[in-house]
Amino acid sequence: MSAAIQVPSSDLRSELINWRQRLEATANESRDSFELSGLLREVTAAIERLSEPESYGVCQVCHDLIGQAAMIVDPLAKTCLNCLTPAQLSELEDDLNRAWLIQGELLPKQNFKFNGWEVSYHYEPAGPVSGDYCDLVSTDCGDLYFLIGDVSGKGVAASLLMSRLHAIFRSLIGSGFEVSQLVERANHLFADTTMRPYYATLVCGKASPDGRVEICNAGHCAPLFMHEGDVSPIAATGLPVGMFCQERYESAHLEMRKGDRLLLYTDGLSEARDRTNEEYGHRRLKSFLAEASQLSAANVVSRVVEDARDFSSGLPIFDDLTVMAIGMVGH
Repeated sequence: MSAAIQVPSSDLRSELINWRQRLEATANESRDSFELSGLLREVTAAIERLSEPESYGVCQVCHDLIGQAAMIVDPLAKTCLNCLTPAQLSELEDDLNRAWLIQGELLPKQNFKFNGWEVSYHYEPAGPVSGDYCDLVSTDCGDLYFLIGDVSGKGVAASLLMSRLHAIFRSLIGSGFEVSQLVERANHLFADTTMRPYYATLVCGKASPDGRVEICNAGHCAPLFMHEGDVSPIAATGLPVGMFCQERYESAHLEMRKGDRLLLYTDGLSEARDRTNEEYGHRRLKSFLAEASQLSAANVVSRVVEDARDFSSGLPIFDDLTVMAIGMVGH
Protein backbone atom coordinates (compact mmCIF):
# COMPACT_ATOMS: atom_id res chain seq x y z
CA MET A 1 0.00 0.00 0.00
CA SER A 2 1.23 3.50 -0.81
CA ALA A 3 1.90 5.92 2.00
CA ALA A 4 -1.14 7.92 3.04
CA ILE A 5 -1.64 11.30 1.43
CA GLN A 6 0.07 14.15 3.22
CA VAL A 7 -2.66 16.51 4.47
CA PRO A 8 -2.73 18.83 7.48
CA SER A 9 -4.87 16.25 9.31
CA SER A 10 -5.30 18.22 12.54
CA ASP A 11 -6.63 21.26 10.68
CA LEU A 12 -8.79 19.15 8.40
CA ARG A 13 -10.15 17.10 11.31
CA SER A 14 -11.09 20.29 13.17
CA GLU A 15 -12.76 21.64 10.05
CA LEU A 16 -14.70 18.42 9.49
CA ILE A 17 -15.83 18.35 13.12
CA ASN A 18 -16.89 21.99 12.87
CA TRP A 19 -18.78 21.21 9.65
CA ARG A 20 -20.54 18.25 11.29
CA GLN A 21 -21.64 20.43 14.22
CA ARG A 22 -23.04 23.06 11.86
CA LEU A 23 -24.85 20.41 9.83
CA GLU A 24 -26.33 18.89 12.99
CA ALA A 25 -27.56 22.29 14.17
CA THR A 26 -29.07 23.02 10.76
CA ALA A 27 -30.71 19.57 10.62
CA ASN A 28 -32.30 20.10 14.05
CA GLU A 29 -33.81 23.39 12.87
CA SER A 30 -34.90 22.17 9.43
CA ARG A 31 -38.04 20.32 8.43
CA ASP A 32 -36.02 18.62 5.71
CA SER A 33 -33.35 17.17 7.98
CA PHE A 34 -33.51 13.87 6.08
CA GLU A 35 -31.68 15.52 3.18
CA LEU A 36 -28.71 16.25 5.46
CA SER A 37 -28.52 12.82 7.12
CA GLY A 38 -26.53 11.22 4.30
CA LEU A 39 -24.03 14.06 4.25
CA LEU A 40 -23.67 13.83 8.04
CA ARG A 41 -22.83 10.12 7.74
CA GLU A 42 -20.19 10.87 5.07
CA VAL A 43 -18.57 13.57 7.19
CA THR A 44 -18.51 11.29 10.25
CA ALA A 45 -16.92 8.50 8.20
CA ALA A 46 -14.23 10.90 6.92
CA ILE A 47 -13.45 11.97 10.51
CA GLU A 48 -13.04 8.32 11.49
CA ARG A 49 -10.71 7.66 8.54
CA LEU A 50 -8.56 10.62 9.58
CA SER A 51 -7.85 8.85 12.86
CA GLU A 52 -6.18 6.11 10.76
CA PRO A 53 -3.61 8.03 8.63
CA GLU A 54 -2.86 4.94 6.54
CA SER A 55 -6.43 4.91 5.15
CA TYR A 56 -7.31 8.56 4.62
CA GLY A 57 -6.71 9.72 1.05
CA VAL A 58 -6.24 6.12 -0.09
CA CYS A 59 -8.54 4.47 -2.64
CA GLN A 60 -10.55 1.72 -0.97
CA VAL A 61 -10.35 -0.38 -4.17
CA CYS A 62 -6.75 -0.19 -5.46
CA HIS A 63 -5.22 1.13 -2.20
CA ASP A 64 -3.26 3.75 -4.11
CA LEU A 65 -3.37 7.49 -3.36
CA ILE A 66 -6.46 9.28 -4.58
CA GLY A 67 -4.38 12.42 -5.11
CA GLN A 68 -3.76 15.64 -3.24
CA ALA A 69 -5.76 17.77 -5.69
CA ALA A 70 -8.76 15.44 -5.60
CA MET A 71 -8.79 15.34 -1.78
CA ILE A 72 -8.66 19.12 -1.56
CA VAL A 73 -11.67 19.33 -3.87
CA ASP A 74 -13.54 16.54 -2.04
CA PRO A 75 -12.20 15.67 1.43
CA LEU A 76 -14.85 12.93 1.66
CA ALA A 77 -13.53 11.03 -1.39
CA LYS A 78 -12.96 7.28 -0.93
CA THR A 79 -12.32 6.00 -4.46
CA CYS A 80 -10.18 7.14 -7.37
CA LEU A 81 -11.59 7.44 -10.90
CA ASN A 82 -9.12 4.85 -12.22
CA CYS A 83 -10.93 2.15 -10.25
CA LEU A 84 -14.25 2.65 -11.96
CA THR A 85 -15.22 -0.08 -14.39
CA PRO A 86 -16.27 0.83 -17.98
CA ALA A 87 -19.87 0.24 -16.93
CA GLN A 88 -19.45 2.54 -13.91
CA LEU A 89 -17.80 5.21 -16.07
CA SER A 90 -20.69 4.99 -18.54
CA GLU A 91 -23.17 5.28 -15.69
CA LEU A 92 -21.24 8.29 -14.35
CA GLU A 93 -21.41 9.95 -17.78
CA ASP A 94 -25.16 9.31 -17.92
CA ASP A 95 -25.53 10.75 -14.43
CA LEU A 96 -23.64 13.89 -15.45
CA ASN A 97 -25.85 14.31 -18.50
CA ARG A 98 -28.95 13.99 -16.33
CA ALA A 99 -27.43 16.42 -13.82
CA TRP A 100 -27.00 18.99 -16.58
CA LEU A 101 -30.64 18.57 -17.61
CA ILE A 102 -31.71 19.14 -14.00
CA GLN A 103 -29.37 22.11 -13.65
CA GLY A 104 -30.74 23.54 -16.88
CA GLU A 105 -34.23 23.46 -15.36
CA LEU A 106 -33.00 25.85 -12.65
CA LEU A 107 -32.07 28.52 -15.18
CA PRO A 108 -34.50 31.42 -15.66
CA LYS A 109 -36.54 32.12 -18.76
CA GLN A 110 -34.44 33.50 -21.61
CA ASN A 111 -35.13 37.03 -22.97
CA PHE A 112 -37.16 37.82 -19.88
CA LYS A 113 -39.34 40.96 -19.79
CA PHE A 114 -41.03 42.35 -16.68
CA ASN A 115 -42.32 45.76 -15.58
CA GLY A 116 -40.23 47.85 -17.96
CA TRP A 117 -37.11 45.67 -17.78
CA GLU A 118 -35.63 43.24 -20.28
CA VAL A 119 -33.01 40.63 -19.39
CA SER A 120 -30.98 38.28 -21.53
CA TYR A 121 -28.17 35.92 -20.59
CA HIS A 122 -25.66 33.38 -21.89
CA TYR A 123 -24.86 30.36 -19.69
CA GLU A 124 -22.11 27.96 -20.79
CA PRO A 125 -20.46 25.27 -18.62
CA ALA A 126 -16.82 24.43 -19.18
CA GLY A 127 -17.62 20.78 -18.42
CA PRO A 128 -20.71 18.58 -18.04
CA VAL A 129 -22.14 20.80 -15.27
CA SER A 130 -21.50 24.35 -14.09
CA GLY A 131 -20.69 26.11 -10.83
CA ASP A 132 -22.00 29.43 -12.14
CA TYR A 133 -25.20 30.79 -10.61
CA CYS A 134 -27.80 32.68 -12.64
CA ASP A 135 -31.37 33.53 -11.67
CA LEU A 136 -34.22 36.00 -12.16
CA VAL A 137 -37.16 36.31 -9.77
CA SER A 138 -40.17 38.60 -10.25
CA THR A 139 -42.31 39.46 -7.23
CA ASP A 140 -45.97 40.30 -6.72
CA CYS A 141 -45.04 43.83 -5.65
CA GLY A 142 -43.48 44.47 -9.08
CA ASP A 143 -39.77 44.18 -8.31
CA LEU A 144 -37.32 42.10 -10.32
CA TYR A 145 -34.44 40.35 -8.55
CA PHE A 146 -31.41 39.39 -10.61
CA LEU A 147 -28.55 37.20 -9.42
CA ILE A 148 -25.29 35.98 -10.88
CA GLY A 149 -22.47 34.17 -9.10
CA ASP A 150 -19.55 31.79 -9.25
CA VAL A 151 -18.98 28.96 -6.76
CA SER A 152 -15.36 28.12 -5.94
CA GLY A 153 -14.07 24.99 -7.62
CA LYS A 154 -15.41 23.21 -10.65
CA GLY A 155 -17.50 20.25 -11.68
CA VAL A 156 -20.09 18.34 -9.71
CA ALA A 157 -19.21 19.74 -6.29
CA ALA A 158 -19.52 23.32 -7.54
CA SER A 159 -22.80 22.55 -9.34
CA LEU A 160 -24.28 21.10 -6.15
CA LEU A 161 -23.32 24.22 -4.22
CA MET A 162 -24.80 26.35 -7.01
CA SER A 163 -28.09 24.48 -6.55
CA ARG A 164 -27.91 25.14 -2.82
CA LEU A 165 -27.45 28.87 -3.43
CA HIS A 166 -30.40 28.82 -5.82
CA ALA A 167 -32.62 27.21 -3.18
CA ILE A 168 -31.47 29.58 -0.43
CA PHE A 169 -32.18 32.76 -2.38
CA ARG A 170 -35.46 31.43 -3.75
CA SER A 171 -36.61 30.75 -0.18
CA LEU A 172 -35.59 34.23 1.05
CA ILE A 173 -36.73 36.48 -1.82
CA GLY A 174 -40.18 37.82 -1.13
CA SER A 175 -39.64 38.06 2.63
CA GLY A 176 -39.31 41.85 2.49
CA PHE A 177 -35.56 42.08 3.19
CA GLU A 178 -33.41 44.84 1.77
CA VAL A 179 -30.92 43.45 -0.74
CA SER A 180 -27.99 43.74 1.68
CA GLN A 181 -29.99 41.91 4.38
CA LEU A 182 -30.98 39.26 1.86
CA VAL A 183 -27.32 38.57 1.06
CA GLU A 184 -26.40 38.56 4.76
CA ARG A 185 -29.04 35.93 5.55
CA ALA A 186 -28.09 33.85 2.51
CA ASN A 187 -24.44 34.06 3.55
CA HIS A 188 -25.27 32.81 7.04
CA LEU A 189 -27.24 29.81 5.70
CA PHE A 190 -24.65 28.97 3.06
CA ALA A 191 -21.72 29.19 5.49
CA ASP A 192 -23.55 27.07 8.06
CA THR A 193 -24.05 24.14 5.67
CA THR A 194 -20.91 24.35 3.52
CA MET A 195 -17.45 23.13 4.41
CA ARG A 196 -14.68 25.67 4.11
CA PRO A 197 -12.89 26.64 1.94
CA TYR A 198 -15.91 26.54 -0.38
CA TYR A 199 -17.44 29.93 -1.04
CA ALA A 200 -19.24 31.83 -3.80
CA THR A 201 -18.84 35.29 -5.25
CA LEU A 202 -22.14 36.79 -6.35
CA VAL A 203 -24.12 39.87 -7.27
CA CYS A 204 -27.68 40.23 -6.02
CA GLY A 205 -29.78 43.12 -7.30
CA LYS A 206 -33.34 44.43 -7.22
CA ALA A 207 -34.80 46.48 -10.06
CA SER A 208 -37.97 48.49 -9.33
CA PRO A 209 -40.51 49.61 -11.96
CA ASP A 210 -39.51 53.27 -11.56
CA GLY A 211 -35.87 52.57 -12.54
CA ARG A 212 -34.37 52.38 -9.06
CA VAL A 213 -31.82 49.59 -8.73
CA GLU A 214 -30.18 48.26 -5.56
CA ILE A 215 -27.09 46.08 -5.98
CA CYS A 216 -25.03 44.11 -3.47
CA ASN A 217 -21.73 42.76 -4.76
CA ALA A 218 -20.23 39.97 -2.62
CA GLY A 219 -16.68 39.76 -3.97
CA HIS A 220 -17.79 39.25 -7.57
CA CYS A 221 -16.63 40.77 -10.86
CA ALA A 222 -17.81 44.39 -10.91
CA PRO A 223 -21.09 44.85 -12.82
CA LEU A 224 -20.82 47.49 -15.53
CA PHE A 225 -23.39 50.31 -15.77
CA MET A 226 -23.85 51.64 -19.30
CA HIS A 227 -25.31 55.14 -19.56
CA GLU A 228 -25.12 57.34 -22.67
CA GLY A 229 -21.85 55.76 -23.83
CA ASP A 230 -20.18 55.82 -20.41
CA VAL A 231 -19.33 52.51 -18.72
CA SER A 232 -18.93 52.55 -14.92
CA PRO A 233 -18.03 49.58 -12.68
CA ILE A 234 -19.91 48.82 -9.45
CA ALA A 235 -17.32 47.61 -6.96
CA ALA A 236 -17.72 44.82 -4.40
CA THR A 237 -19.25 45.81 -1.07
CA GLY A 238 -18.42 42.65 0.88
CA LEU A 239 -16.58 39.33 0.92
CA PRO A 240 -17.81 36.24 -0.98
CA VAL A 241 -20.64 34.38 0.73
CA GLY A 242 -19.69 31.33 2.77
CA MET A 243 -16.41 32.69 4.14
CA PHE A 244 -17.68 34.14 7.44
CA CYS A 245 -21.12 33.57 8.95
CA GLN A 246 -21.54 37.08 10.33
CA GLU A 247 -20.24 39.08 7.36
CA ARG A 248 -21.98 42.43 6.83
CA TYR A 249 -22.90 43.75 3.39
CA GLU A 250 -23.81 47.10 1.88
CA SER A 251 -25.67 47.99 -1.28
CA ALA A 252 -25.07 50.45 -4.10
CA HIS A 253 -28.04 52.40 -5.50
CA LEU A 254 -28.61 53.44 -9.11
CA GLU A 255 -31.26 55.39 -11.02
CA MET A 256 -31.58 53.79 -14.43
CA ARG A 257 -33.33 55.55 -17.31
CA LYS A 258 -34.77 54.19 -20.52
CA GLY A 259 -31.89 52.93 -22.67
CA ASP A 260 -29.52 52.29 -19.76
CA ARG A 261 -27.99 48.83 -19.40
CA LEU A 262 -26.26 46.71 -16.76
CA LEU A 263 -23.83 43.95 -17.67
CA LEU A 264 -23.03 41.20 -15.19
CA TYR A 265 -20.63 38.34 -15.87
CA THR A 266 -18.47 35.67 -14.30
CA ASP A 267 -14.69 35.48 -14.63
CA GLY A 268 -15.05 32.94 -17.41
CA LEU A 269 -15.44 36.06 -19.58
CA SER A 270 -12.80 38.41 -18.18
CA GLU A 271 -10.24 35.60 -17.79
CA ALA A 272 -10.75 34.09 -21.25
CA ARG A 273 -7.33 33.78 -22.94
CA ASP A 274 -5.98 33.93 -26.46
CA ARG A 275 -3.27 31.71 -27.94
CA THR A 276 -0.54 33.88 -26.38
CA ASN A 277 -2.16 33.38 -22.94
CA GLU A 278 -3.26 37.02 -22.72
CA GLU A 279 -6.50 37.63 -20.80
CA TYR A 280 -9.57 39.19 -22.39
CA GLY A 281 -9.64 41.52 -19.38
CA HIS A 282 -11.85 44.23 -17.93
CA ARG A 283 -10.33 47.04 -20.01
CA ARG A 284 -11.17 45.37 -23.33
CA LEU A 285 -14.68 44.59 -22.07
CA LYS A 286 -15.33 48.21 -21.02
CA SER A 287 -14.00 49.52 -24.32
CA PHE A 288 -16.21 47.13 -26.27
CA LEU A 289 -19.32 48.04 -24.25
CA ALA A 290 -18.78 51.75 -24.81
CA GLU A 291 -19.43 51.09 -28.50
CA ALA A 292 -22.39 48.77 -27.87
CA SER A 293 -24.32 50.52 -25.12
CA GLN A 294 -27.34 51.28 -27.34
CA LEU A 295 -27.97 47.67 -28.27
CA SER A 296 -30.78 45.61 -26.75
CA ALA A 297 -29.95 43.33 -23.80
CA ALA A 298 -29.99 40.26 -26.07
CA ASN A 299 -27.68 41.87 -28.61
CA VAL A 300 -25.28 43.11 -25.92
CA VAL A 301 -24.94 39.55 -24.59
CA SER A 302 -24.48 37.94 -28.00
CA ARG A 303 -21.99 40.57 -29.14
CA VAL A 304 -19.90 40.31 -25.95
CA VAL A 305 -19.75 36.51 -26.16
CA GLU A 306 -18.86 36.75 -29.86
CA ASP A 307 -16.09 39.26 -29.15
CA ALA A 308 -14.64 36.99 -26.45
CA ARG A 309 -14.68 34.04 -28.86
CA ASP A 310 -12.95 36.09 -31.55
CA PHE A 311 -10.33 37.14 -29.00
CA SER A 312 -9.74 33.49 -28.00
CA SER A 313 -9.36 32.45 -31.66
CA GLY A 314 -11.74 29.56 -31.20
CA LEU A 315 -10.00 28.04 -28.17
CA PRO A 316 -12.42 26.13 -25.90
CA ILE A 317 -13.40 27.90 -22.68
CA PHE A 318 -11.50 26.72 -19.59
CA ASP A 319 -13.97 28.11 -17.03
CA ASP A 320 -17.75 28.30 -16.73
CA LEU A 321 -19.04 31.35 -18.58
CA THR A 322 -22.13 33.42 -17.74
CA VAL A 323 -23.04 36.84 -19.13
CA MET A 324 -26.24 38.73 -18.22
CA ALA A 325 -27.50 42.06 -19.55
CA ILE A 326 -30.34 44.02 -17.93
CA GLY A 327 -31.94 46.89 -19.80
CA MET A 328 -34.41 49.57 -18.78
CA VAL A 329 -36.91 49.77 -21.66
CA GLY A 330 -39.84 51.51 -19.92
CA HIS A 331 -43.52 50.61 -19.98
